Amino acid sequence: MSPTILSVFCLLLVLQAAARVESGTNWYNMFMFGDSFADTGNSPGSGTGVPTRLSRAWFDPYGLNYEDYNGHWQGLSPSGRFSDFMVQSDVIAKIMGFHEAAPAYKQSNNFCHPYGMTLATVGAGVFYTPDETPTLGEQVDTFKRLMYDGFISSTRLDGAFLFVAISGNDYIPKINLFGNTSTNSIIPLTPYIENVTNEIVANVHRLQKLGAQKILVNNMHPLGCMPRHTRVNNHTRCESHGNFIATAHNSMLQQKLGNNSNVLILDLYTAFTNVINNQTPDSQRFTFKLAPSCEANEPEGFCGYRDGSLHHFYVLDEDHLFKHFYWDDMHPTSAGWKAVMKQLEGSIKSFMS
Repeated sequence: MSPTILSVFCLLLVLQAAARVESGTNWYNMFMFGDSFADTGNSPGSGTGVPTRLSRAWFDPYGLNYEDYNGHWQGLSPSGRFSDFMVQSDVIAKIMGFHEAAPAYKQSNNFCHPYGMTLATVGAGVFYTPDETPTLGEQVDTFKRLMYDGFISSTRLDGAFLFVAISGNDYIPKINLFGNTSTNSIIPLTPYIENVTNEIVANVHRLQKLGAQKILVNNMHPLGCMPRHTRVNNHTRCESHGNFIATAHNSMLQQKLGNNSNVLILDLYTAFTNVINNQTPDSQRFTFKLAPSCEANEPEGFCGYRDGSLHHFYVLDEDHLFKHFYWDDMHPTSAGWKAVMKQLEGSIKSFMS
């Protein structure tokens, strides 16, 4: 199908969507950027059949609690999402009236899906990316090319919302779990944090120049509370250094984007902390706030790790699947994401109205 025909087809889909809006149905195009908090299937597969850290979401036990369009449990169904079912972008899509987030770019063959497209890819940051994972800037480059080639019509951005999730891949290698955890330990990292936030802001501005009118941007969740960092203390407390980095990041991001009327910063830091500290009614359901549902046997391993003989090297807490806030070493469970995003739902709906 040629770009011209695709553009006409996309325009017809947009007109159909507009009719749904007029009938009272919440309908928006959505375009997702960033990392595994928003990735719906751009993560690479494993040609050997053995999961890697980046490809593990295509293997069990990921997708363990998958539900169909009617909310019926379908059992194990890995979909490239780093969760037992939904990731953050899926919950945002539900808030906007969809069943799930837009399909992954790598699964689309440049086809213009009526919901939009997800370019977010596991491991992405603004500078640090493993194994040729596209940075945020490179994802925006791809989006721009798809628009200029006609595969995404500029009309798709009318009434659309964009989502940017940068969740700490640039910082994780720099978190010190055993050294000085005072505020002074952040000072040497300040120029780097400045550069990371500058790059996020620059790409938000690029998306606005392309025509984006509504952009949701995550602030940094409490990095020191991720199970990969609380493992050193048997998941009994969050580590200060990671949280200091997240706080510094959030302060800078707020200064640079907080006054942009077309951008809503999603305060993940506060929402995560509220759940972990039992400050919301939904947090009571999580008996295990810091320990993951699925954990590798060894610190260098990962949830889902197995060898060629299918010997598993991880532990899945099957008796308490719905009592964990975190699914694996850094990603919340689907229930965890619901508890987080429920706190932000009102501000999202107000922003989008």
